[in-house]
Amino acid sequence: MTGAHDIPGTSSPADVLAEARRRADEVAHLGVFLAVADRPDGRADGAAGPLGGVPVAVKDNIDTADLPTTGATAALAGSRPGRDHLAVARLRAAGAVVVGKTNLHELAFGITCNNAHTGPVRNPHDPDRIAGGSSGGSAVAVATGVVPVALGSDTGGSMRVPAAHCGVVGFRPTVGRWGSGRVVPLSPTRDTVGVFARTVADAALVDRVVTDTGPRDAGPGRRLRLSVPRTGFWEDLDPDVARCGAEVLDRLADAGAELVEVGLAAHELDARCGFPIVLYEVVRELPRYLASLPGPQRDLSLDELVGQVASPDVRALLEGAAADPVPDAAYRDALAVRDRLREAYATALRGPDGQRFDALVYPTVPLPPAPLGHDATTPHNGRDVPVFLTNVRNTAPGSAAGMPAVSLPAGRSTTGLPIGISLEALPGEDAALLAAAQRVEETLRGSGAGTDRG
Repeated sequence: MTGAHDIPGTSSPADVLAEARRRADEVAHLGVFLAVADRPDGRADGAAGPLGGVPVAVKDNIDTADLPTTGATAALAGSRPGRDHLAVARLRAAGAVVVGKTNLHELAFGITCNNAHTGPVRNPHDPDRIAGGSSGGSAVAVATGVVPVALGSDTGGSMRVPAAHCGVVGFRPTVGRWGSGRVVPLSPTRDTVGVFARTVADAALVDRVVTDTGPRDAGPGRRLRLSVPRTGFWEDLDPDVARCGAEVLDRLADAGAELVEVGLAAHELDARCGFPIVLYEVVRELPRYLASLPGPQRDLSLDELVGQVASPDVRALLEGAAADPVPDAAYRDALAVRDRLREAYATALRGPDGQRFDALVYPTVPLPPAPLGHDATTPHNGRDVPVFLTNVRNTAPGSAAGMPAVSLPAGRSTTGLPIGISLEALPGEDAALLAAAQRVEETLRGSGAGTDRG
């Protein structure tokens, strides 16, 4: 990894775990971990490889052979699937040491990580603010230096929102690129495991390890071409987010990037397909996951699982999905709208001269992290707005379309809260997206944007 990991003087898996446990204890007040390993797995952890001795944290909805996978919900407490997700297995084979499982929004069905069962994940820059979700614990584990990389999952923004709120890199791969299954599911059409890291180079290395592919040349001799979807994505921004976003575009233009404003009617299409797809699939996929478990949790019904959900927002969503299921015909219609959404993105990334843009660029989240406890609404530009829908406004459409995206640190608010900028590309263009993101990151670091002002 670039810079390797920052745990000095450790080489054996046991030493890596001991130091990670010490660091995890130091950030316990932020609600980061739900389980920390007390001994190496003994399979491939710590083996020679590109991630030899690197400590990795894993979101607690992603299956691990040696630790429970609880989804941060009571009904799955102590559930041990006894299997690794593809990404976990590939990281272990590359020498990484899985040090623990991180806290999340209950069942990954929310954006604040204010979990009524396990307690909240707190923002490391202001513990009275949300870390973002649902992968907040993994983002905070990287932001606080407990681990240099951590796995999360993303259905509608669950990698990029906490990355933006915590000031780290968050990469969502194309759906299916990192395998499928072995995750407490919401929507197989939209779900994907992803990675948090301190740099894009580290995220790209993890992507190569998981996918067993070679590096992609960042093409420094070619002009970077980015499309700017002003309508929807750049509107109604918090003043600090608007300022940071404008500064990013200015610095990219000064560095020679070509920026072209494009039309993209993504939000209207997403409103017609995004939630129907998730609500249709979740009530089918959760029972399938439960049935695949080796322990007593396999006998749980969906009603029994939902009946033990402690977070009111999650329980209401699941109860509604079960009581008033999305009809088959409406689901098919939603998938058809999703096809139109994918075509809209393809058009926006297809330049007027026929030459593709490297990526779309937009602010990851329209506002800085909300105060903890603002679960339903929060003030924004002089009015109260829904926390969930506002946080995922820019990330959800591409998620519904199955696209890869990466959020980078873009600066700070006037009160020191991190703000993120996102790049998004077409499905399957992950390596090229990460190469473009490295160039953007280098430009921002060279200008001082996106760096930690501490």
